[in-house]
Amino acid sequence: MQFKWFITDVDGTLLDDDGNLPQANREALQHCRSLGIPVVLATGRRWTTLQRLIDRLELRELVDFAILNNGMIVKDLRTRTVLHRELFLHATVLQAAETLGGINCDPIVLTYNPDGGPDVFYRNLHLMNRDFVDKNPGYTQPVKGYHELSDKSVVELILLGHEPDLVEVQSAIAGLPLETALIRNTFYEGYMLEMTPRKISKLSGARRLAEILRLSLDDVVAVGDSANDLALLLAAGKSVAVPGAPEAIRNSVHEVMVVPEAVLRNFYR
Repeated sequence: MQFKWFITDVDGTLLDDDGNLPQANREALQHCRSLGIPVVLATGRRWTTLQRLIDRLELRELVDFAILNNGMIVKDLRTRTVLHRELFLHATVLQAAETLGGINCDPIVLTYNPDGGPDVFYRNLHLMNRDFVDKNPGYTQPVKGYHELSDKSVVELILLGHEPDLVEVQSAIAGLPLETALIRNTFYEGYMLEMTPRKISKLSGARRLAEILRLSLDDVVAVGDSANDLALLLAAGKSVAVPGAPEAIRNSVHEVMVVPEAVLRNFYR
């Protein structure tokens, strides 16, 4: 089957553990460009960090679209315009904060800010959240209460911590109208629990982009490595996990291989 577009996770999939783009992966993206294959970055990252990454690695001419914050924002990277944006209700943010506060946890709130920071807000730094704040200088701002964020475009709630602690947190908020994904992020200490509104994920973002581009998920090759990739991988016409992905992810896809191999096997003329 000849596939028509390519979606890749960013951290741990397209990039190496140092946050750099291996030359073989760059050549894979150049191969897609030469064939006119749209390349989509699907990530839990917010816009300010992805924008800096694209500029630092000189990716603007090699990638076309981005699904940000696990489906909350869909963006055209060539024009840097928003194609689709989901709404994170302020009432849901307050409900999540209240429930988490009941177990002595305060989430970090991420917002969409096309002009830069601040886009990271926090009340108290529980668990390992300080590491996130320390590694985002110039983009963070403390608040006395989450009610102060009623005029912000919230895109995600996160918590950093040890895996067992975050598993307990994930269980505690299971009844809330949220999608959650527990992932291992190599840039920050410990694990990260990502929270978006219910039914919002990389898959929902890919579906919306497919409608805009008049493409089908049956025609996409999707590559990932984490829990926040799983729904998209299960829906893709060709699903690929990188070798370093957890066993549960590797066992759920069509093939296990690195990005260049996934591109060269599936995009050719």
